[in-house]
Amino acid sequence: MINSRRGRGRIAEFHAAVSQTFSLLRARPAGGAGQSAAAAGGKPAIQQTASLRYKRSGFTLIELLVVFSIIALLAGLSVGLVGVASRKNKESRVKAELNKYVTAIENYKAAIGSFPPDNPGKPSTNQLFYELSGTVYTRNKFEIPGSEEGILDANVRPIFGRSGFANSSRDEKELKFTEEVKPAQYKEVNIPGVDIEVLAVPVNGPKTSTYNGVSFPLQIPARVGAVPINPWMYDSSSPNRNNPNGFDLWAEVVIGRDIIRFSNWEKDPTVIGRQ
Repeated sequence: MINSRRGRGRIAEFHAAVSQTFSLLRARPAGGAGQSAAAAGGKPAIQQTASLRYKRSGFTLIELLVVFSIIALLAGLSVGLVGVASRKNKESRVKAELNKYVTAIENYKAAIGSFPPDNPGKPSTNQLFYELSGTVYTRNKFEIPGSEEGILDANVRPIFGRSGFANSSRDEKELKFTEEVKPAQYKEVNIPGVDIEVLAVPVNGPKTSTYNGVSFPLQIPARVGAVPINPWMYDSSSPNRNNPNGFDLWAEVVIGRDIIRFSNWEKDPTVIGRQ
């Protein structure tokens, strides 16, 4: 994803400019020749030395231009390296979370016997947060153990298209699987009238996405005044998914002007568009 050749090219330009500067400096007249000429003119030794020091105190126009060019190159190189580092950092964060969730889903299957259910036809509004965390059913509500997060029983089907959660129990000790999801890795969003939690990608995404030939809004509205959430997308049931014997997990992010997809069916991140 990162064009490292661009960075190496800037470094090569910088080395060339430095070499040119030293070449020009070496090409300046030696002090001995000037002293001989001054001596031939009959000037006293002290006056000759002062005159030479005065002449050596400045730089030629060409040398100044070369120095300014080096400064400009250094500034451009610094900006470029900062941009490359920022891009690499964002890519690393998304890759790390993708690997974390893929491993968690595989462990879930080993413990529960099947992959976490999805939200049919709505990959961006999925229940992965609840399934991986595990829920305790009490007082007509599915609650996340050790936190205040949860969702009313009556809201599960309208939002997720399911009657409940597969990884749920009335007693926390009876849960077969739990995966720690840190507060920074999920966000609360508002699905008209109901607040739910979804796994959130750590980098902003595009406004829309396309999956299996269907386009849909990608950014989920958060609470009033908050920044829209870029969710992890998940599909474990559609017949056209990319992993027919498994599940599709992916995220689309915007880095620079590129729209990049990170998925469990592609070895490397893929640029799928530009903004």
